[in-house]
Amino acid sequence: MKALTRGLALRVAVAATALVVGPAALAPGTAEAPTHTTRAAQLAGDGATAGQKFQWRFVQWDYAWEFGESFDSAAYRGQSRRGGTWEEYTDGSGRVVKYGGGVEFHSGVIRNKLDAPDYGTSMLTLHGKGMQQGRWEIKERADTPDDLSPGKDYRFIIELVPEDGSDACANNIRIAEVSPSNGTLTIGAKTSGGSWARTLTGYPQSTSNGYAYGLEITGKRITWFLNGQVIGSLGASAARPTVPMTVRMRLVGADRNVEMNKSVVKIDWVRGYNLKNGKVAPTTPAVRTGTYAC
Repeated sequence: MKALTRGLALRVAVAATALVVGPAALAPGTAEAPTHTTRAAQLAGDGATAGQKFQWRFVQWDYAWEFGESFDSAAYRGQSRRGGTWEEYTDGSGRVVKYGGGVEFHSGVIRNKLDAPDYGTSMLTLHGKGMQQGRWEIKERADTPDDLSPGKDYRFIIELVPEDGSDACANNIRIAEVSPSNGTLTIGAKTSGGSWARTLTGYPQSTSNGYAYGLEITGKRITWFLNGQVIGSLGASAARPTVPMTVRMRLVGADRNVEMNKSVVKIDWVRGYNLKNGKVAPTTPAVRTGTYAC
């Protein structure tokens, strides 16, 4: 009888501990993702993000890959979790993998740092979540091993492209273009009506130094954010999309004849919001006429 009592007490203690710890403390893949049905749980905000600072409030979809989800799985949380899938593409040595509560873009075989080739482009595109107006935010980190001889830098591009698959080179909004090897950041927009760009410096990439890149498109303006701060604003009507746009992320390298710096880019999460809530963002600094490479 005493053994039975001790066993029951132990099971009660374990259950109580699980309730206190919650799913976030469990290893990825050991529990179902929380449904976040309460209003409080659907409020986004962790650290310096535009969603938090400008009170965008209820996230519509949040892909975080915290529980071992595949690229075909529903979003981790949000008021519109279902219906979106990710498509991976590569034409070189790289690939996109789910790893450590997010996704990683690998330029080549990471475990073989010195001998494996690094070339071509790896890409991840979201389907089924297109919006002509709305808000997007992505958390990114990057790394380039420092034990390699210098080569050509990869570019990592986070952008909005037409959901219908039309010419993305001629019609896109650059949420952020960075290189794992330096501290430049380019934002901008490109449509049939013109091209606009702004390049900033002083934002070095590292695995410990992550950035939250945000974008807001309304009927009057496009606004870019970095860690909750406005870094660009564009009021030109010709710059705003005329079709639903979706998120595409690319690690862009050269062909196999060009030596590239081995690189890893980590995406912690990708979020989408509507325009129903939130504070008005500043309209400066301006993004002016300019160009950037496709």
